[in-house]
Amino acid sequence: MEKIKVIFLDIDGVLNVYSHDHDEFGSQFMPQFVNNLKRVIEETGAKIVISSTWRYGGLQRMKDLWEKRNLPGEVIDITPDCNDLFNEGSFVFLDQIERGHEVEYWLDEHPEVENYVIFDDDNDFLPHQRGNFVRTGNNINHPDALDLGYGLTNECANRAIRILKA
Repeated sequence: MEKIKVIFLDIDGVLNVYSHDHDEFGSQFMPQFVNNLKRVIEETGAKIVISSTWRYGGLQRMKDLWEKRNLPGEVIDITPDCNDLFNEGSFVFLDQIERGHEVEYWLDEHPEVENYVIFDDDNDFLPHQRGNFVRTGNNINHPDALDLGYGLTNECANRAIRILKA
């Protein structure tokens, strides 16, 4: 089994900060943040797993979005919905489930992953995932961040590259 590196990608607050220039998929992404994602992929060879609520349209819709907008990298999957994890009995209470559980569930099903990074503006991840987490929110000291520190900035991309190459 070939080993892979994975980017768990949230979209709002990562690639999409201001709602503008809509197409059939929604708001366009900020070009500078897309370019930073492209750099991470080019330098690490990582594949993309969508962890954003945008995934609720399904995997094929995410692949179509990537193709239509000519976005970098390859979307290989989407994380499971926390409602599905709850319905199959993995959790007693729906509010116990954080996005980190969805990432963990996906990773448990994919032993071929040798390393991963999580891009998200929220920090609802599990303690042991913190070393693989790059927060794209509250980075007001990043010169290329938007709207009070949001977006996949150069500094975020550099940190992700270090994590994926470790």
